[in-house]
Amino acid sequence: MSVRPLVLWVTRQEETVMRFSRRDRDVATGVLTDAKGTVPFAFDRLARRLRLPDRDIYLDEYGWEVDEKGQIVFQSRRSDQE
Repeated sequence: MSVRPLVLWVTRQEETVMRFSRRDRDVATGVLTDAKGTVPFAFDRLARRLRLPDRDIYLDEYGWEVDEKGQIVFQSRRSDQE
């Protein structure tokens, strides 16, 4: 399966950089870096599940976060400029 959903999700994050350490048929791993620091990730390509240290995020084929029913979950990000 493709890592496209992961790439699309990362592009929607504010100033986040992704670096792969491993990409194989089933799993892609690496680190995400933003102003707050660096966190490891693992992306299960088949389940489209992004595993972060504090939570799991499921993605649809377009990189949108979805719930357990496959419905898009919109989460607003709070800006530091507010």
